[in-house]
Amino acid sequence: MKKIMMLLAAAVLLLGVNGQAMASFVNGDLIQVVYSGTTEIATDEGALATLLAGGTTLNFSSPLANANVAYFDYTSTSGSGYGQVWATGTSATGKEGSLSTFVTAYNNTTGLYIGQGGSQVTVSPSLPNSYFSQMDSNGGTVGQLAGFIPAGGAEATLVANGPVTQSLYQYTPTGTRGNTTGSIVATINTGNVAATPVPPSILLMGSGLLGLAGIGRKRTA
Repeated sequence: MKKIMMLLAAAVLLLGVNGQAMASFVNGDLIQVVYSGTTEIATDEGALATLLAGGTTLNFSSPLANANVAYFDYTSTSGSGYGQVWATGTSATGKEGSLSTFVTAYNNTTGLYIGQGGSQVTVSPSLPNSYFSQMDSNGGTVGQLAGFIPAGGAEATLVANGPVTQSLYQYTPTGTRGNTTGSIVATINTGNVAATPVPPSILLMGSGLLGLAGIGRKRTA
């Protein structure tokens, strides 16, 4: 019995460590956000550089039906010193003057996601640091990403579960007055609602429990 309890404790510890290791939402990772009603779900799709190395057509699924969907990314490292922004949209124009506002909103939003743990998190859009609150100004500037995309259009609507197609633009701000022009680097297709993936840690724990059950049966025999 002691050995079984020790193995169970080890499985729980593994689950906790693995859950912490899955936390992501770092600069350079492409973030998908979908929201509808009282639910906002953010997914870290992985390093954008790695995704683009595999081709310029990216295919993802939405974890939420009939929702607004947007993709964005930011990195503070670039030759200009002002970082780089990637965002879905319908216009190549980004507003230089709103870069700092966007970066603040990005940091606040990703900070909220990181605080939840994991690479996919569910929060309430009403939270002060949610995407909806920070990037959409609580519905006042929907699709503008904290004003960086003045024409809006950063979001698309998944009607009847999608699919929808969006262009992903890359911007390299220079800090000058006026606007910055982005270039399309990828096409993103968002498909139908996907089942929530089972974390690897759960699978490992399940395997361990099955093994313990086998040991128990042998002892009984």
